[in-house]
Amino acid sequence: MLEYLFFNSVFAEKFTHLLKEKSLDFEQKIESVQNAILITTSEDIDDDLWDEIDEAYDDLSEQDQQLLQSKLEDDSKINTAGIYIQLKNNQQTIATIDPDVMNRMLEKISMDEFNAFVEAVVISVEAPNDAPFCER
Repeated sequence: MLEYLFFNSVFAEKFTHLLKEKSLDFEQKIESVQNAILITTSEDIDDDLWDEIDEAYDDLSEQDQQLLQSKLEDDSKINTAGIYIQLKNNQQTIATIDPDVMNRMLEKISMDEFNAFVEAVVISVEAPNDAPFCER
């Protein structure tokens, strides 16, 4: 599945209009963590069409982000970082992280390594293992 996220319904509607024009099936729902509009469609589409859709999304997403940022009254809110965390009950949440700390971590490790670390922590929290560490 391809996923496209919008924060403003105007841009989401422009995007879904394009998908309809191209006769692509899609689903639209409200994403639970940020209350954003999530549009999903199949990955099984022609490469040229995929490129066209991605280009349109990039343009609309940039406009969407600019509008979102212009609505923020406090400039400190712009400088934030977070990680999506998928729980085993399919609930999602975002862990807010100081952007300076996040940048320092990503200078030393890859995003894949960071994601593996976060996943290990989430698993340990959701399913604690009381066995001695040497026996795991």
